[in-house]
This record gives sequence, C-alpha cells and structure tokens, in this order.
Amino acid sequence: MSNFWTISLFWALFLLFIAVALAFVLPPLLRRDVRSGQVDRKEANVAIYYDQLAELKADLDSGELDAAQYEDARREIEKRLSEDVPMESTPVAASQAGRWPGYVLAGAIPALAIAMYMGLGNPDALLESRADVGQGQHNAAPMIAALEAKLKAKPDDAAGWYMLARSYASIGKYDESARAFEKAAELFPDDARLLADYADALAMAQGQNLQGKPLELINKALKLNPNDEKTLNLAASAAYQNKEFAQAAAYWRRLLKLIPPDADIAKDIAAAIEEADKLAASLGGLDNLSKLSKKSGVGEKGEQPLQGAAAISGMVTVSKELIAKVSSTDRVFIFAQAPQGPKMPIASLKIDSKQLPYRFTLDDSVSMSPNDRLSNHVEVMISARVSKSGQAMAQSGDLQGKIGPVKLGQQGVAIVIDTVVP
Repeated sequence: MSNFWTISLFWALFLLFIAVALAFVLPPLLRRDVRSGQVDRKEANVAIYYDQLAELKADLDSGELDAAQYEDARREIEKRLSEDVPMESTPVAASQAGRWPGYVLAGAIPALAIAMYMGLGNPDALLESRADVGQGQHNAAPMIAALEAKLKAKPDDAAGWYMLARSYASIGKYDESARAFEKAAELFPDDARLLADYADALAMAQGQNLQGKPLELINKALKLNPNDEKTLNLAASAAYQNKEFAQAAAYWRRLLKLIPPDADIAKDIAAAIEEADKLAASLGGLDNLSKLSKKSGVGEKGEQPLQGAAAISGMVTVSKELIAKVSSTDRVFIFAQAPQGPKMPIASLKIDSKQLPYRFTLDDSVSMSPNDRLSNHVEVMISARVSKSGQAMAQSGDLQGKIGPVKLGQQGVAIVIDTVVP
C-alpha cells in the first residue's frame, strides 16, 4: 500500500469516528426545543383555567352563582388565560435560536480532535511506518560515511571501529562488519564481548557457520569471561553445529543460570537443552553399538564395512549473496546422485531451511531404494537445493549448490548453495 493510500485510509477512519461521536452528541441537542419549558407552562396554565371554568360551571349548576355572575367570572378567567399564555410565534423563534450549541459542537469536536492529534500525536509516523529496509540503509549511509571519515583520520579509535561494525551489521553488511570488528579487536584484544560480537558477524558472513575462525574467537572470549551470556550462547550453538550435543547442553545450562528464570529466552534455552540432551543420548547409544561391534569382530578383516566407510558427511551453507532469498518456510533437499547415468537420487535428506547451516550425513539409512544403496557406489555427486515450493523436483527460482564427485567415506564435505535455478 502506498503512502497516499495509507494516509487516505487513516483520515477516512478518523472522520468516520468523528461522525460516530457526533451521532451520539448532536441529535439530542438538535431535537432540543426551548419551547418545552414554555409549552409545559402553557399546558399547565390551560389545565388550571379549565379546572376553574369547570368549577365555575358547577357553581352555576348548583345555584351558587347566577347567570350574570357566571358570565363575569368566565370572562375574567379567559382574560387571565390570554395574558398568561404567550403567543405561538415567540417560542418558535426561540426554538431555532436554542439549537446553536449543537451547531457549535458539530464544528468544535472535529477541530479540537485534529488540533490535539497534531499537537500531541505523531503525524510523521504515517510515513515512517512505510519505510523499508532499503530506506533504513539509506538513512544509515550518512552516519557510516561520517564514521569511516573519522576513522581514516583517527584509526586508533577502538570505540569508533566498534560502532562502525555494529552499524554495518544492522544493515546486513556482515563482511564489512567483520572487518571493522577485526580492527577494534586489534586495539582491544582482551574484550570478551567485542570478541563475541566479532565471532557473530564473521559467522553471519560465512553463511551462519560458527566453525573455524568464529569458534577460535568464541573460545578466546570464554577464557576472558566464562560468564558472558552472548559468548556462552555462541559456544553452545557452535558445539551444536558440530554435533557435540552434550557440550552444547553444558554451555546452555551455564547460560540458563545467568538469566532471570522468568525471562522469555529462558524457555527457549530450556527447550534447546532438552533437545541437545536427547541427541546426545542418541549418539551415545550409537557409540555403544560401535564398541560392541568391534568387540564381536564386526568390521574386522573386511567381513562387514564400518558405517563411516559407507557414509558421506559435511556442512551445507548458503552464500551471503543468496542468504536473503531463503525464507523460513522453504524446504531443503540434500541428495546424492551417480556421477553418470540416471539422475535419480541414491540417498536423500529433507530439512527445514531454518536448520541451515546444516551438518549432514548421507548413508544407507537414507537410501532411496534397497536395491541401490549408497554403499554400492564408489563416488557420487552431492547436491543441496532450497525448494520454494517444497517439492523435490527442481523449479525455477529454487536455490542450489553441488559438489563432486565425492568418494564414499569422505567427511567435511562443504556444499555452498550459491546459484539460482533459471
């Protein structure tokens, strides 16, 4: 909706509410007849005089008055009646004049409401509410330019570099933000919160991947301040990404002790701990099975291949150029195909886009057909596709990335979703 229609709708609703208010206030005032007091008095006087005439007639009938006395008394009553009851034209004019409060209120209420809104309200908010991210970036540009000019003249200003880094992060320029944080960290290498912010920006710049340099910064920040809330949360997220679920749960438990029990984020952290504990227990069971297999001789002398030899694992990320195109409702398909021949997937995984970046494992458990398992192939092509429609078949507008050929048993495979399906 454009600004024109937004403003038009606002004022239309404003006038509608004014009309509703006036509908309750004006009718009684406009119907008000100032003759009512006069009319009531007139009716009362007429009723009294009629009673007097009736009594006079009764006295005539009873013989207390003769005809002459009755006529004199009747004329006197009629004379007083004509004097006490006003002429009809006078109250009518007064009635018309008595409606002026209604007309005054009809104009005063809208005028007063508009004046109060203009004085106490915020008319500019109608336009501000229509500002989008691009406008926000435009508004931030002068401030960023001023900071950059200031830092050229004074490059040892750590606070300036930190502010510049935060400004870049606020508009989604994470590469520039990470470089500014690096400058600030060189000047203040022992600031735990600065290092945590640096790690966060760097992870965002590499597709929300906390492994590598971000994790190094997180570990350094933890040594400087083991109780920094942001650092603990980043450390837990990094451990979770690396499938170190028990360690992730431990970090989140430490974080949970530092925040108020009634904080909204406490529920999210508790849920993350519960999920990490379940995954840690699941992996623990698999480790026990592996130990039992080794004790029983399974996998020795080539009788049965180890599970790792028939699996491919790695990380799926989205390039910074396409990360903004990923919606929370999208689905992600990760699959293996034969390098040559039919392109039917051999093994496939389906996840929500919210799980990206995602550490995947393809093995026989996710093979598409029992007659064509992943372990039957020496090498495969690995692809990842963000599906806008939620369908497995590629469609125009989907985002994808691929790598290969990849040999079975390979780990640390990095797939970057960096192209758009034409």
